[in-house]
Amino acid sequence: MHKIYVDGQWLHLCYQGEERDDGCANELSLQPANDEPRLNLLLSNHGFNNEPHDATFSLDQADVKALQKYLANWLNDQQRTPSSHGSTSYDQA
Repeated sequence: MHKIYVDGQWLHLCYQGEERDDGCANELSLQPANDEPRLNLLLSNHGFNNEPHDATFSLDQADVKALQKYLANWLNDQQRTPSSHGSTSYDQA
């Protein structure tokens, strides 16, 4: 099961029973930071005994721009050919 929803300022992408890795629930959540121009990213995975595993990231504007460019290129590649795997660098100047 795959759900995408917005709760206030949070964007949540949820997978229940993700079969591509370990079959456990996964969630990616994004929220703007309240005190600075950053985007908080939370990755959650529940293990086989339902124990939670979380990883958090704080992305600055350069990180988000690189991610935005990467995702836009990926979407464009998927529209051209679903099996395309190009390599591009997104280093900061």
